[in-house]
Amino acid sequence: MEIYLDWNAGAPLRPEARRALDEFLGNGAGNPASVHRSGQRARRAFEQARAQVATLIDAAVRQIVFTSGGTEANNLAIFGAVKARNGRRKIISSMIEHSSILGPLKALEQEGFTVHRVAPDANGRIATDQVVAELDESTALVTLGLANSETGAIQDLAPLAQPVRQAGALLHVDAAQAAGRMSLSATRLGCDLMTVSGHKLGALAGIGALYIRDEHLINPLMCGGPQERGLRPGTPNILGAVTMGAAAQTVGSRLSEEINHMSYLTERLRSRLWASIPGMLLNGPLFARIPNTLNLTFPSARGESLLIALDLEGVRVSMGSACAAGAVEPSHVLLAMGRSRRQAHSSLRLSLGPQLTLEQVERAAAIIVRVWRRVSEAEAPNEEARG
Repeated sequence: MEIYLDWNAGAPLRPEARRALDEFLGNGAGNPASVHRSGQRARRAFEQARAQVATLIDAAVRQIVFTSGGTEANNLAIFGAVKARNGRRKIISSMIEHSSILGPLKALEQEGFTVHRVAPDANGRIATDQVVAELDESTALVTLGLANSETGAIQDLAPLAQPVRQAGALLHVDAAQAAGRMSLSATRLGCDLMTVSGHKLGALAGIGALYIRDEHLINPLMCGGPQERGLRPGTPNILGAVTMGAAAQTVGSRLSEEINHMSYLTERLRSRLWASIPGMLLNGPLFARIPNTLNLTFPSARGESLLIALDLEGVRVSMGSACAAGAVEPSHVLLAMGRSRRQAHSSLRLSLGPQLTLEQVERAAAIIVRVWRRVSEAEAPNEEARG
C-alpha cells in the first residue's frame, strides 16, 4: 500500500476537482474569448473559477490573474514589479526562499539590481524588523514566502505592509504552500501581490494565480493578447482553472476541519518518530508551522539512502523542495538556519494531506523507524570514519 507523504511537492487531484473537470469536458470545447455559445460557456466556467480562487484568499475577483503555476506567478510578480518601479534598484528577500524566487532575483542581480537577503533564525523564522531596517527610497520590492516549502515555518508578514508601502515599495507574498493549510487573507496581510499554486491545493498541475491589488502596480512580461487584462496574454489553461476553482472552493469550505485533521496526524507522526529515534532533530518551529509539514534530521543516516529505502517500502517522501529534486547540494534552507552540511544531507521532508488516515500515518511511522534502524546500522561506520 502506497503512503504518500509528499503533499508539499504536489497534492493528488481532489475528487471535487475531477468532477468539475469531467462536467466541463462533458459540455464540449470552447475558447473563453469566443463569442459563440461554446465560448461563452467556457467563459462562465473560467470566471467562476476566478471567483472561487478569490474567495479562498479573501480578494476581489478582478484581483486574480491566472498563470501556469506558482513559478510563473512569482516571476510575473517580481519582474513585473521592478519593471513598473523605474529607478528603484533594490529588492529585499530572504535566504530561504523557493527557487522560483531565488532564480529571478539572481537574474536581476546580473542586470545590476541590489538584492538584500535577510537571514533566518535557527527555526527558519524571518525577523520583520530586519526587513524594515533595509527599506529605503531605492527599494522596489519586498518578496517573501509566507510558509516555507521545506520546513513549513510561517512568517509574520502582516507588520511589513505599512512600512513597505510608506517606503514606496511593493510587498509580494509567496503563499503557494500556505493556501489550503492556514487561513489566508490578502486583505488582512495588506500585500500588493500574492502567489497561489493550483496543484498544492489538489488541482491539476500547470495552473496558478497571482493576486494583484491594483493592476497598475506591475507591468506585463509578455505581449500579444488582451487575456487577463493584458497582464498574462494567451489562451488560458481553462481545464486547469476549472480544477483550481473547484479545489479552492472545497478547501475553503473545509479549512478548519482539514487543518485540525492534518495537525493531529502530523503531531502523531512526529511523536511516534521522536520516541523511537534518539537524536532526531526537528528543522523548523514546533508551533509556528503549517500543520502538515515535518522536516527531520535523522542521525547516522543519509537522507538519500532513507528516501530510496522508504520508496521501496511504499512510503513517498522528499529531501526538500520538489523544484530542487536531484540536486547534490544540501538544502540552502537548512544551511541558512545554521544546520551543518552533514545534518542537511541527513534530512527528509514529510508533508501530509487531508485525505490521509490515522492508520496510514501509524503504518508510515513504523516503516520509517524500521528503515532508519537498518540504514543507520549500515552507515554508522562511515559516519564515524568521517568524524
